Amino acid sequence: MWLSLLASSAPALTEDADLNEKIFLQADQLTEIKPLRLQFFRGQIQLTKNNRDMIRQWVRQVTRYDIPVYIHSFASSPTGIRNMSKQAAHHEAVRIAFNRGLVAKNFLEQNGIRQNRLILKAVGPNPANTDDAITLTTRRD
Repeated sequence: MWLSLLASSAPALTEDADLNEKIFLQADQLTEIKPLRLQFFRGQIQLTKNNRDMIRQWVRQVTRYDIPVYIHSFASSPTGIRNMSKQAAHHEAVRIAFNRGLVAKNFLEQNGIRQNRLILKAVGPNPANTDDAITLTTRRD
């Protein structure tokens, strides 16, 4: 039985190996693709025209390669709302980051990056990073 499970997972292993080999062979070209960081106002979710233009330019570089695209969406804690607990403020920040990331993800799909290549990570308030921003990158970190 164990061998049958191993055999059924073999195609996935070869796909990962093929992807890693492609990335290794294109490593010098992939270093040319710099992460794209888009700034937002606190609580803003929609992309501006300038942000959409910047994403389109970035997508032209990325679509040449069949590699994953990571969307890191950051949001700061909302301020100026009375009677909001720390937990509620954190939840609201994560919600804003997630919605902002979904807008960017949908826009990337509309501009030619397949859905199965997109990985979204929504990050709430972080003392080290108080920016409201999205970072598009081909790297996991």
